[in-house]
Amino acid sequence: MDNLKGEIYDRNGEPLTGSYYETYAIISPRWLSNSQKKLLIEKGILNSSGAEKPQNIKICQENYDTIRDLMGKTPGVFIYKKKVAYGPSALATHVVGYKNQTGIEKNFEKILNNLGVKNTIISDGFGQPIPGAIQQYKEATGGIKLTIDKNIQAIVEQVMDERVPMGAVVILDAKTGEVLSMASRPNYKQYHIEEYLNREDAPLINRAIEAFSPGSIFKIVVLSAALEEGITDLDEKFYCPGFIKVGGNIFKCESYDRGGHGEITLKEATARSCNTVFIQLGLRLGKQKILEYAKRFGLGEKTLGDLPEEKPGFIPTAQNVYYQDIGNISIGQGPIQLTPLQAAQMVLAIVNDGILIKPHLTMEIVEADGRTVPLPSSQEKKRVVSEKTAKMVKQALQDVTRYGTGINAMPSPSFGESAGKTGTAEIGKNKYHAWFVGYYPVKSPRYIISVFLEKGGSGPVKAAPVFRDIIEKLNLHK
Repeated sequence: MDNLKGEIYDRNGEPLTGSYYETYAIISPRWLSNSQKKLLIEKGILNSSGAEKPQNIKICQENYDTIRDLMGKTPGVFIYKKKVAYGPSALATHVVGYKNQTGIEKNFEKILNNLGVKNTIISDGFGQPIPGAIQQYKEATGGIKLTIDKNIQAIVEQVMDERVPMGAVVILDAKTGEVLSMASRPNYKQYHIEEYLNREDAPLINRAIEAFSPGSIFKIVVLSAALEEGITDLDEKFYCPGFIKVGGNIFKCESYDRGGHGEITLKEATARSCNTVFIQLGLRLGKQKILEYAKRFGLGEKTLGDLPEEKPGFIPTAQNVYYQDIGNISIGQGPIQLTPLQAAQMVLAIVNDGILIKPHLTMEIVEADGRTVPLPSSQEKKRVVSEKTAKMVKQALQDVTRYGTGINAMPSPSFGESAGKTGTAEIGKNKYHAWFVGYYPVKSPRYIISVFLEKGGSGPVKAAPVFRDIIEKLNLHK
């Protein structure tokens, strides 16, 4: 009859697919009396044209009483449960994937298929099922256990349905790098996949692992590099007239219309996301150092090994970056591209005192008998910047939410403080990607959260409040 694949579970053993059971009846006309057959045809339950062939009938409200009345009176009616792989309550659909085509389902196709259970029917010489010779499904316990937390995932998806028409959110455990939530919008229903194939907004794409222009969240890399190389400190004073010229290019700061920020410290420049100061830093560092530190943070290469669709992002080589391009790359514009997952990884390294921990998504294989087999995950740790540098970057990121561009990411005072960095990446005339990436709480961080809105406008206005809402709901649902 059907093969049932292994399940995909969250970290606590809760299914993520929303799978459920439907009740079916196998009706064997050859085992029915003429009156029973006539009744079923009259009720529209049996098809009169194929009345001699066994028929698989889904039990619904309309046919339930009729079929139930025949149970025990004839061997020609057998009731069984059939598992439906995907349901309306499914979560993390882009991570789970569908029908072995994408996501975890594609990557672990062989394992999931081997963990499945089969429903079998033994038939007689006429092709009629033999009564009692159906092996029913048992509840499948085998599958793949992910690091995703179903409760956190549900909160993230709720907030995204309210605030993120197109984009992604990733939450990492700040200590382990485990992916606690990964969601993409627009969403799709795995059981109606054909409805989404040709839509212009591409609901099947997992935007959490697609690469986009990062804008000012990339300033975390430039700030880290400048502090690590000892070419500045947080208290150094710069001057911002509202713009800066690099080669033949003029770059405006957000303060341009107000005549610039004037005299401003590096710490304040981070809080205010001053382009002029960060381009000055980029010119001091030079293209080689900026790109070197980007690579140190794991940018430009895939983060996970579990999702076949993951993009590596893009960090150009030094020979392809010219002097006038330094202005662009210093503020996360131009050719540089990051995934929302990589943005979270970048902050993870800062929160862990300058040590990069590779994020991971899968935990273990759950055998059908309940035994577990750990899945290999890269526990590779490498130092990106010194503990001293990481501490200074954290101080600067705290000011972003206290009085700077990230003020909308600060939760209600009773929940404690957050820290992070906004980004508004220009991708065309009056078109911008909105970003916020940060951590919470400031003291002993638990979560790294990356928020991305594709063509969503301003990072401070659109992305930062998503970050705040998620934090507040996480606290309310403890």
